[in-house]
Amino acid sequence: MKLTKVVVLNLFLALLLSACGESEQSAEPGEVAADFWRAMEMGDRARAEQLAVPGSLEGSSMNFEAEGNRIDSTAFTEAMASSDMAAVPTTMTGEFNNRPVKFSFDTRLVPVDGSWKVDFNTTSTGMMGSMLKEAMNTFGDVMVEGVEKAMTDMSVALSESVDVLSESLREGFEQGAAGLSQGLDSASDALRTSSKNTGPVTLAARVGGEINGSPVQLMSSEWGDTLAIYQGDSWSSNPSILLFLFLPEGELPLDRSIEVASDDQSFGHPHVHYRWRDGEGELQTTLLTSGYNLQLQFGVPVDGRVDGQISFDVPGEGTRLQGEFSIRID
Repeated sequence: MKLTKVVVLNLFLALLLSACGESEQSAEPGEVAADFWRAMEMGDRARAEQLAVPGSLEGSSMNFEAEGNRIDSTAFTEAMASSDMAAVPTTMTGEFNNRPVKFSFDTRLVPVDGSWKVDFNTTSTGMMGSMLKEAMNTFGDVMVEGVEKAMTDMSVALSESVDVLSESLREGFEQGAAGLSQGLDSASDALRTSSKNTGPVTLAARVGGEINGSPVQLMSSEWGDTLAIYQGDSWSSNPSILLFLFLPEGELPLDRSIEVASDDQSFGHPHVHYRWRDGEGELQTTLLTSGYNLQLQFGVPVDGRVDGQISFDVPGEGTRLQGEFSIRID
C-alpha cells in the first residue's frame, strides 16, 4: 500500500548563508544544505529541485503545516566532506503530537557536475529514522498506537522510493523498532566515518542485467563503508546499485557471504539503493529494505584488493543484476 506523504516542517532557519554572493557552482556543502531547507520552508519547489540530486524530490509534497506538529527551528554544525560525499549535521526542534521534540540527522550531499547537491533520498531516510527514534524515546507505547498517523503527518517529502521505506518502517515497528533505530544510526555513523577519510578507490566491475526494465552494464565498483557498483564516473548521477551492509564497527567485507531472500521479513538486512534512467532519460531511484533476493560474496584480500560476486533481483519488477566486482580495502 502506498501512502501519501506530507512534509510537516515549519522551518525558521537559524543559519544565514555567509557567502550569499557566491555562485551555486562554488557553494560549500553547509551553504547548499541551508539554502535547500530554506527553499523547503518557503515552498519554493523550483529552487529546492535546483539544490537536490536530480529526481530525488520526485513525487514529494511541500505542505509545511499540520495541527499539533511543527518544526520551530533548524540548526547546522560544521559539514564533514570527502571528495564524493558530504554530511551536514542538522538539528530540528519543535512539537510532535503537541509534545516537544528535538531530533538530529545528516543532510547528505554528493557532487553532481561540480556542484554539491542534496541527496534527498538518503537525507530523508536518516531524518525519518531520527524522528521515529525520538518518538519512541519520548512517547513509548503512545507511538505504537499512533505510528501510522505520525508517519503520515510528520514524514519527510518523499519520492516513491522512500514510500517503500516508510511502509517498511511502519510494518516492522512492532516487531523490533529498537533494532531499526540502531540500524539507522549505523548508517549515519558510517557516513560520518567515511567523510573524514579520503575518497574510495575505484576498481573494475562486470555486473550486467536490467534495473526496472532498463538494461545496464555496471563497470566500476568501490568501497567507502558502502558497496557501490555503477556505470559512468560516479554512483550518484548514473545507473548504479548502492548497498549499506551495516557491518559491526571496525569490520570489513572480507571472506564473507551475505544472502537475503525476498520473503525474509527479519531485521538487519542491507539497505539497497538502485538507480536507472527511464524512457525519457531521467534518473530514477528506488530504496529497499526487504522484498529482494541477494547473494553477495566477498573474497579474501590480496594486497588490499578484494574480489566479489553479486546476484540481485526484485521479484516482479524487472530488476536483475549479476556479475563480478573488485574493491580496495585499506
